[in-house]
Amino acid sequence: MNFGNKQAWKEAILDTGIGFVVNFPLNIVLLSLAVWLNLSVLWTSIWMSVAFTVIAIVRKYIVREYFSKKNSCQ
Repeated sequence: MNFGNKQAWKEAILDTGIGFVVNFPLNIVLLSLAVWLNLSVLWTSIWMSVAFTVIAIVRKYIVREYFSKKNSCQ
């Protein structure tokens, strides 16, 4: 495995940073809603896992498309 690909590092760092910025407030909102809805720990975990998975897939798609377009313009 080659760890010298700078473009891959930039994409990974950007994607992780965006993930943190999006997921931190989303976590607070989802936990607040779970408490308000009186969800059990199991249902809270399931609900949050589904939400984070969907958001992660969409986020990763957007970041990958950004870098694909950026690389094709060069």
